[in-house]
Order: sequence, then structure tokens, then C-alpha cells
Amino acid sequence: MSNMARRLSRSLRHLAFQLPAAALFATTAFAGQPQVAITAPPPPVTEQVFTVGFGKIAEVYLDPVSFDRLGMDGLKGLSTIDPSVTVEQTGNTVRLYVSGALAAEYGAAADRDAAGWAVLTTRIIDRARSHSPILAKATPERLYQVVFDGVTADLDGYSRYTGVQRASNERAQREGYGGVGISLDSAANGRVTVHDVMPHSPAERAGIVGGDLLLAIDGDLTTRMTAADMRERLRGPTGTLLTLTVARDGGAPRRLPLRRERVVPNTVTYSLSGDVGIVKLDRFNATTASSLRSAVTSIRQAAGPTLQGMVLDLRGNPGGLLDQAVAVADLFIRRGRIISTEGRNPESRQRFDANPDDLLDGLPLVVLVDGRSASSAEVVASALQDSGRAVVVGASSYGKGSVQTVNRLPNDGELFLTWSRIYTPAGYTLHRQGVQPTVCTSRAGQTDPEALLSDLREGRLRPAQIASWRSKAADDEHALNALREACPWKEHEPELDLQVAMRLLAEPALYQRAVASAVVNTVAER
Repeated sequence: MSNMARRLSRSLRHLAFQLPAAALFATTAFAGQPQVAITAPPPPVTEQVFTVGFGKIAEVYLDPVSFDRLGMDGLKGLSTIDPSVTVEQTGNTVRLYVSGALAAEYGAAADRDAAGWAVLTTRIIDRARSHSPILAKATPERLYQVVFDGVTADLDGYSRYTGVQRASNERAQREGYGGVGISLDSAANGRVTVHDVMPHSPAERAGIVGGDLLLAIDGDLTTRMTAADMRERLRGPTGTLLTLTVARDGGAPRRLPLRRERVVPNTVTYSLSGDVGIVKLDRFNATTASSLRSAVTSIRQAAGPTLQGMVLDLRGNPGGLLDQAVAVADLFIRRGRIISTEGRNPESRQRFDANPDDLLDGLPLVVLVDGRSASSAEVVASALQDSGRAVVVGASSYGKGSVQTVNRLPNDGELFLTWSRIYTPAGYTLHRQGVQPTVCTSRAGQTDPEALLSDLREGRLRPAQIASWRSKAADDEHALNALREACPWKEHEPELDLQVAMRLLAEPALYQRAVASAVVNTVAER
């Protein structure tokens, strides 16, 4: 494209966005002639999105990549929108076909030339849209999605692209958002009720409680809004004002002005069962470690000197922010390695060591995991197990032992790229192996807590065998299968895990035996 054409394209692009909405549907009327609607051309695809995305893949992905393969598989994604569009490469030539006819021919970029493939991808999409009415109507976001889906499918199961809307929601879960701190329930009759109110939030300070009816947001009735509409109306820049109209128990409506603040979803809940604290972590976001610190402090204050120990429940926890996982483990470990990471990019090679403090002052700790405990949850469980700080109970965890770096693209979508593997203090990778519980509760036919602890009581656990399988599992499918089958990751009775944990905490000598049996020789120094 010539410089003049580029300038013209940019000018038209700016003009299209500057036109008022009414102008996009203006009509010209003549006597006796019908009115004809003039619609705006479809938005363009931006080369910069592919330039940044492809560049990040080349820079940070775990293994070296071939853009001959990645770029072509991305372009082949166009056929998922319009099957008549195909893209083929022969030697150094890339050809675009529409309905079997040759529409364009280009020289391929070099295999390692990420920027060149970004330019080529954009040109082919632009030409394809000029020949395909279906692609012409597709939004740029849809086109980005199919191309990046094709590209990341060649990487690994955890690298992915998320579009603008989903990326915004995921960022809100990880980092927080401007809001007032309420979650809502919508009934079939259109009534909207407050499901939950976050502690210390603007909503709590305004006196809103769970069960209140939410009648209007800034004067607009909630009965006329979808759930997505309400979420968007409640969220906004921190410091901005909105007015909620609420009612309670049939009382008169109240108009409450609230100022939005940064709201981070709570991921920590806790309770006290006798002399044992029980803390549940749903995921790891920006405030998980600080929320856990507060929860443990509250438990210790409520229980006093009789506190026997704590159960940290990571079952069903899919993971989240790595720095929060490290911070959570560091709350209980006084010294030593928490995890290490290894990747191709120099910045992905990191070591995380504990600071000399322990929030529980050495009190017994049991960690619960299952087949849905993944990623950051596995980091915490393995660090506490390998350091001898906790006993892990439950079923084998998921086995997601990789770290993804999140790259925000110019369109506000996000590209998740695997850039390192995680290694536990004992030196084994969590990838595919997961965390093996010291006390397994998921074997077939085992439902009695006392029977489950009999192997531990009678010294029949096999830590040396587990360590041997771990040392080979990265390259030996037989060893990996044996390791995974030692404690299946199937669903099982959740109360069983807690019953076993409570018995361990009630018997200090048995707990210490479990801790000792979990500490094995390191697989490899890192």
C-alpha cells in the first residue's frame, strides 16, 4: 500500500469514527424517489494488533516458534467464518482463494519474521474482505479471534486469545474494577435482589444488605435491563458517582448516592470448627494473600491459645496470579525455596524463596486438594508439602505446571502465552504430574477416615516409590501413569477430606509422621 493510500485510509478511518450516529443512516430524498440508506463501511482490521501479538509469541513463548506454520494456521481460521475462503502456501508464495478463484498472491515472510507475518496477515484479511461479503460483515474482533485461535492452537493448551469483553471481565476478576461491591440475583419475574455485599465496600457503608431489592440504577429501572447491562452500569471509573434505588421488606424505596471504588472480588472465606480454623481459597487474585492474612488473624483471635491448627482448602481452585500463590505459601514457610520457574526468555527464569516468618507460628497445617486444584493452587500445595510445613490430603491435583504471561493487545484483547515451567522445592515439575497427596482419599471403596489413615499409622506409605516415579515422569509415560494412578483424581466425597484432616490435627504424633513421610530427597537441584 502506498503512503498516500495509507494516509487516505487513516483519514477515512478517523472520519468514520467522528461521524455522529445519525449521519451513518442519513437519507437523501427526491420527489417520487424512494429513500436509500447509506451505511458505514465495516471497521478495518488493525495491523498493530497482529504485530504486537505475533511479536510477543516470538519473544516470550516457552519454545522457539515457526511462523510459516503459525501464520498459515491463523489465516486458515478465516474459513471458519466463510468456508469459501482458503489460504495456501507453496514454497515462498501464499495464495488467497475465494470460491475456488485466485483472489491474491503474496510473497511469504521469513519463518522467524513475526512483523512480516503480521503485515501479510493484515493484507490477506483486507483482500479477503473485499471479495467475501461474509468476511466484510464480520467485526474486527471476530477476525482477531479466529486468527489468534488458529495461531495459539499450535502452541499449547493454555496459550489463548481472549476478546475485548471477556478480557475485561477476566481483568476485573484478577485485578479488580471500579464498582460499589454488590452481586445480584435476577428472578424470573424480573425482580433483582442483592445477593451479596462485599465488606468495607461503598454498598456496605450505604447500608445495603443481602436480600434488598435493587429497583433502579441512576433512575433507570432494572426490570428493563439484562444482567450484562446492570453489570456495566454498576461498574465505572473509581471516584465516579451513581445512584441506586433500593427497597427492603416491602418498605419505601430509598435513593442512595454511592461513589465507586476499586473492588476486588473476595476469594477467601473462613470458619472455626472447634479448635480448628478452616479457610477456603476459591482462586488467586490481587488481594488473596492479604485476605488470607486477615482470615488467619481473625481465626487466631477467635480461637485463642486453644487453636490446634488450620485446614487450607484448595479444592476446586483453578489458580490465578502466580505472585499471589508465592505470597500465600510464604505466609506459612519460614525458610527455603517456594518454587522456581524455567523458560526460554531470560526473564522467565526465576527463584522464589521464603521470608523468615510464619503466620501460624508452626501450628499444624493440612492442605486439601482435588483434581480441579490447578496452577497457583498446586504451587501452594507443593511448596507447603515439600518444605515439610503441611500435610496434603485429597486426590491428585490437575497437573498444570506452567506459567502464562498476559499480554494486553492494542484492541484491549489479551494474549495468554505459556512462557515457563514450574518446579517445586523438591525439583519436580508440576506439568502433567500434579501434586500427590500424602493421604489419598480418592481410591475406590475407601470411605472410612480411620481406614484411610491406617497405612500412615502402620508405616505402609511409599514416599520413595513416589519420588522414583516423579524423577522419571517427565520423560517416561509408564512412570507418569503409575504416579497418577497412585491417587486417582476422580470426584469423591468432599466431607471425607475434611474428616481425615480433622483427625490428623487431633493427633499431633500422627500429623508429624505424615509430615515426615512427605519430605523426600530432591529430584534435581535447580
